[in-house]
Amino acid sequence: MIMRIAALAALILALSACSQSTPGKPQSSSDRPPATSTAATPSKPPSRDSQLKERIAWVQAGTQADLGGYHSASTGTGPATDLKSDIAFVSPSGKISCITGTEYQIDGINCVVKLKNPVPKPADGVGNWDGGYVRFTGSALTVGQFRGDPGLFIYGEGQTLPYDGALTFGKYSCRIATNGLTCVNPATKSGVQLSDDGIVPFGCLHEIPAARREQYDGQVFKC
Repeated sequence: MIMRIAALAALILALSACSQSTPGKPQSSSDRPPATSTAATPSKPPSRDSQLKERIAWVQAGTQADLGGYHSASTGTGPATDLKSDIAFVSPSGKISCITGTEYQIDGINCVVKLKNPVPKPADGVGNWDGGYVRFTGSALTVGQFRGDPGLFIYGEGQTLPYDGALTFGKYSCRIATNGLTCVNPATKSGVQLSDDGIVPFGCLHEIPAARREQYDGQVFKC
């Protein structure tokens, strides 16, 4: 009897050892958490040029949307307005709405961003101050604008651009993600990321000090 118990115990221990040494089902790469880099921290941060190159590549890798669906805008009541050669789109969150104004000889992209911390109103200026109004022309970027009327947004907003969707129009390319919208102008080597957390310029854009810009401007960046 004692010998049987000893043999049974030995068998149980052997099976336990086998189960511990047998590897489990390997995880797929999509299931694994991001690898933690063990490389030393670079002595210098990435240059603005390298940041821009990464942004351009990321934007161009997005799923290109059909521009045909973005040539109209609507206020939500009544039929949509044909914007002709211009485009308009809004982020899925509704926090970013953009439109172009080539039909009115207005260059660049105009966006209204619901910033958590809008740019403060300057001392001078006429009209209603919108601290989240952004205009990106490639060679310049402004944040904040005095507005007496809806301007280009008089016809409302465009269609929703889905996450990871990208639009290329004229000199500009934009791609939307859950953390914001990135627009680039490879010709002028500039770009910008827009989100409710703030506006981040890339490439040749550098902020102009308050002493060197108009008193009624908010933030101004130029190449």
